[in-house]
Amino acid sequence: YYVPVVGWLPKYDVMLNLQGDIMAGITVAFLIIPQSLSYAQALVQVPPVFGLYSAMIPLIVYSLLGTSRQLAVGPEALVSILVGSSVLGTHDPMENVQATTLLCLMVGVFTFLLGFFRLGFLDSVLSRALLRGFVLAVAMVVMIDMSETLFGIIPPVGQCIANVTEKTASPIEKLIHTLINLSHAHILTTILSVTSILFLLLSRQLKRHYKHVKWLQLVPEILVLVLTSIILSQVFRWDCQGVAILNRVLAPETPADGTEYITHPIPTLEKVKYLTLPAILISVIGFVESIVVAKTYASKHRYTVSPNRELVAIGVGNIVSSFFGGFPGFGSLGRSAVNDSAGARTQVAGFTTGVIVYCTSVWLLPYFEFLPKAVCSSIIVVAALKLVEVEDIEFIFRLHAWGDLGLLLLTFCSTIFVSIEVGTLISVGVSLLLVVKHTTQTRLAILGKTLVVDPSTGIVKTKFRSMHEQSGKIERIEGGIVVRIEEGMFFGNVGQLKDRLKRIEAYGDLSVHPSEEPRLSFIDDSDTIKSVVFDMTAVSDIDATATQIMTEIVHEYHSRGIIVCFVKLRETCKESFERSGIYSVVGEQHFFGKIRDAIAYLGAES
Repeated sequence: YYVPVVGWLPKYDVMLNLQGDIMAGITVAFLIIPQSLSYAQALVQVPPVFGLYSAMIPLIVYSLLGTSRQLAVGPEALVSILVGSSVLGTHDPMENVQATTLLCLMVGVFTFLLGFFRLGFLDSVLSRALLRGFVLAVAMVVMIDMSETLFGIIPPVGQCIANVTEKTASPIEKLIHTLINLSHAHILTTILSVTSILFLLLSRQLKRHYKHVKWLQLVPEILVLVLTSIILSQVFRWDCQGVAILNRVLAPETPADGTEYITHPIPTLEKVKYLTLPAILISVIGFVESIVVAKTYASKHRYTVSPNRELVAIGVGNIVSSFFGGFPGFGSLGRSAVNDSAGARTQVAGFTTGVIVYCTSVWLLPYFEFLPKAVCSSIIVVAALKLVEVEDIEFIFRLHAWGDLGLLLLTFCSTIFVSIEVGTLISVGVSLLLVVKHTTQTRLAILGKTLVVDPSTGIVKTKFRSMHEQSGKIERIEGGIVVRIEEGMFFGNVGQLKDRLKRIEAYGDLSVHPSEEPRLSFIDDSDTIKSVVFDMTAVSDIDATATQIMTEIVHEYHSRGIIVCFVKLRETCKESFERSGIYSVVGEQHFFGKIRDAIAYLGAES
């Protein structure tokens, strides 16, 4: 079940799929190599080589365990900035690598456990408005964090900048700091950054405009930019003119290269506690981003993906990656789109990409020495711009969904003005609170009666409908209320049932604020109602807690002399009613098969 490769590999059609998979794998490799180097160096702040390990290992593992044929996993801008903001901030590369490695292991374990315990439904828990506000803010934070490198800002000697460069500085403080120091921008670095961004944006526009030109869609513009900038940087020695470059990009195979970076000391309890919340949040957000992409291409190519197996595959990939010094990686929308358009039909495409990244990490790393850091930052800024999607915001405005807009602004402002950690916590926390709020209230409908003409016989019949269905055309039941319970009853949704029934009794409407005066006519006449009818048609089951609360409600009505009737009680609930004593209190004659019969009985009784 958790090793899908066993199922699809024996059926693999070499003639039909191999060429497309190989071409897609090569194309994505040209994209992920410079991206991984950039994310590692600029966002996660570890030696660039570990970006390649973070790309290579998850790709290979996912090709064996993943269920999506087009999903390209590895370092992603959103997850990378979350990782960079979560690790214990130091200027020591070894400590940063150890922290990101520990975080990667924790993210992998947590993600694996979510899949193993079949919690793949989590992608539907997060509010889309909250998530959109958070992603939009993260895109802004990424661009703010890259601004110093883009402009090559070097503050004059003696200027204190610790208050805005430390981990505690908010994104807005960093932006103000950058604007104040724009006069110290390095001219050549700025020109290089602007040129790189314009080239990438123009390439994207050309690909979007000329979608029918196949060869244009396959041009790896990021690789073209990287190779060109490396050549120009080396020929003109931009490093001697003040342009920051990557310098030596070492692989941990030679003794003098930094093997110490991937030592694995026993993590302290303090570090584990510090990284626990970031690991959980990164896991949830990374998985949501991944499963949205996976489901998109599964729908396009008419196959299914399993969220639980996706969690296991991504979790195992991150666990294995952590032993090579990698940082967390998840599915990428941009690379998955390239993978699909380049012809990927199976997971062989991802495996091919992983092999090419491995070959690069072994033999081609020295050639990236002269890559300007400004080019890496430009690649990241353009990737961040892809996260800025205004369609959802426009949709919210069109619907006048001001509540959703408020949630979007809440996460956006908390992320920009405080920190990514706070924004992440608010987006996940508020989403869970909204889910809890909706699940802790039993769905109720207040029924009234209306006259309906049977089209086949022309006979006028009395029907019972929700009071909200046809405002003004449905009459209330005189002297009583009819309540339809529209879902199963369990401990999680019956806590407020008593209070909501009292509100119906006083106002006849659950949407009325409790501060208003009671409005039902019988409240003024006798301060009480004569009967309550519960339509139990939709109640498929009821647990012990819900049965106990229903027993208390029945006893309270009985003590006030109010007749209680039940309609269409299912056999699955009947035994609980008998054992709890509801049957003996209410009386067997007060259980009916139709609402009409219950109303007729109550009319006769009165």
